[in-house]
Amino acid sequence: MDMVMHYLGAMWAENIKEWKIELSYRFDFARSLVEPFVYVLPYLLFGIAVVGGRNSQSLFNLVGTGDVITFVVIGYLFMGFLNTALWGMGFALRKEQFFGTLESVFVAPVPRWVYVGGMALHSTMHQGLIIMVQMIMLQLIFHLLIDASGLLPAIGVVALMLVALYGIGMMVASLALIFKAGWIIAEALHSVISVVTPIAYPLAVLPIFLRKASHFFPTTYGILTIRHFLIGEDMGFSVGTSMLRLSLLCVGWAIFGLFIFSVVDRKTRRDGTLGHY
Repeated sequence: MDMVMHYLGAMWAENIKEWKIELSYRFDFARSLVEPFVYVLPYLLFGIAVVGGRNSQSLFNLVGTGDVITFVVIGYLFMGFLNTALWGMGFALRKEQFFGTLESVFVAPVPRWVYVGGMALHSTMHQGLIIMVQMIMLQLIFHLLIDASGLLPAIGVVALMLVALYGIGMMVASLALIFKAGWIIAEALHSVISVVTPIAYPLAVLPIFLRKASHFFPTTYGILTIRHFLIGEDMGFSVGTSMLRLSLLCVGWAIFGLFIFSVVDRKTRRDGTLGHY
């Protein structure tokens, strides 16, 4: 128990450190809260222009709900946690290299994954704040139609999805130590996952091979189940099936991410390239 509390204390200390750094640049911090709202507007305006209004009969026939605005907003908002994994966690170690403090962090008396876990905690809290700000702004402008009774189950699904995304983030964080230009890996993964995840369109419109590929990513089942709880989207399978598949992906990606992280950690220390920028 003492060891667990020690690890949690180290993760919390890393979280506080990142908050202090971010809040030192207040304008940039404020920009990070508002900027995602600007990014989602083209999706919404394009959808309204194509459909000719807020409701689409074609969308209703595919997923059981025709509200284009709420459909897109939910998918876009919660996919923000993908950014948390790929860019927040994925660049945790790269940032320390940039600051010149990576070696100091790695000699701390805790496992390396504890440090990345602290970054994950911070990134999750930051992304949660961004989602709250966006949700308020979008609700005031577009009057989103969601089922309030589905909020708690949706939060549970988000928590489960995050475990798998953290595994992906661990993998990206470690690979950045080898390839240095880690943004290439993060950008490639982000593009692939964003395409196969039904963010702004139903899963049914994807080609068959992309639909099959989507089954390997937790965001697919996460976004589908969240929208099911909030707007009643028809997933094509039961909630139990979705949660089972999401749980298996959580275990699989978490183990795989930690394994890759441990392998790369040993390799960079053995080769003496840990501090190379």
